[in-house]
Amino acid sequence: LCLAAGAAAATVLARGAEASVVEREDRKDLWSYNEVVARAFAALTQASYCDEEEDREKLKNDWSCEECEPAGFELVKGSVRYLQRSEIWQENSTFMVVGRMRALEPNSGGEPTRIARELADNGGCAVSVRGTETLTNWIRDLQFWRTPVAFDWCKGCLVEDGFYTITKNSLPGLIKTLRELGCLPAQEVAALRATGATPQAYTSALYMTGHSLGAAVSTVAMALLSELGFEVRLSHIFESPRVGNDVFAKTFKEEFGKRIPVWRLTYHKDPFPHVPEFGYEHVDFEVHYEPDGSYVVCNDTESPYGANQYSLISTLLHTGDHCKTPLATKGSLCWCPWLIPPALEIADVDEEVAEELQPGVVSEDEDGLVAEYLV
Repeated sequence: LCLAAGAAAATVLARGAEASVVEREDRKDLWSYNEVVARAFAALTQASYCDEEEDREKLKNDWSCEECEPAGFELVKGSVRYLQRSEIWQENSTFMVVGRMRALEPNSGGEPTRIARELADNGGCAVSVRGTETLTNWIRDLQFWRTPVAFDWCKGCLVEDGFYTITKNSLPGLIKTLRELGCLPAQEVAALRATGATPQAYTSALYMTGHSLGAAVSTVAMALLSELGFEVRLSHIFESPRVGNDVFAKTFKEEFGKRIPVWRLTYHKDPFPHVPEFGYEHVDFEVHYEPDGSYVVCNDTESPYGANQYSLISTLLHTGDHCKTPLATKGSLCWCPWLIPPALEIADVDEEVAEELQPGVVSEDEDGLVAEYLV
């Protein structure tokens, strides 16, 4: 079941009554989808693509996520940390950005957003995981075609081995960093508060995001961190592949879907959400965007009205859609939020010329930066 918004609404709803929204008893307390908050999480996702040393220094010392302010929160300046882990021989194969969050006062006496109210009460930490960028990530990604492994988080659960391995290897460093920021399992926070610690000094609330491979790692991490006692809250993952089998998807929904929404955002004909195909199932809840900015919000794990309206074969020439979203600063998730992607430094492409280009064509600028999203 899907709810359509924007120009796509009439088109989607015209496909039949099945596309209308039914208020379900198990979801009545869930947050509704909020584009303003989603834009904030897109900016947090973009931060994980800040690769240059000077940009990382800005993250650490001078970035508070201005893009998050309309959603009613910011990152505490100086709290941002980045983690990198080597896979095979490369230094930055796995890259995460972690920061302490705090609520802002609403402008002009308006009502605070729900996430702002929650942060005002309990504080929180943001965790952003970068997508596929290096050769070794791609080597891991290739494993999802053939290597599901048992996942002890739930009986009968299987998850893709590469996603699980990267998450498991990254978890000790992530937990260490969270502890440095005062983000601890709930039982430890309760014990500290019982001894007189101020409520804002420590928190167990985590807000997760990630793109591509990073979305898959975030999904597995949510399960493992929750098992350790962290409280996973409102989260947004972008262009995620399928992570586990149907048992994993069902258990994930039971664990998180009745308490918080984990919004899984997809864009147009990006092929990545279509893999792996056999034996895997997406987690709830999908928000699918089209190029005109319209979107549908779907309750079903494999709704035919979201990304699945396109076949995998029909998406293979649209790899440029993998970084695109109208939610991101400058329209690209794969670029540091305060920088301009190389494709957008170029003047608008003449429409006739653009029509002659095949979708998915890759071009490079003088620095070798892929500008695939030009087309």
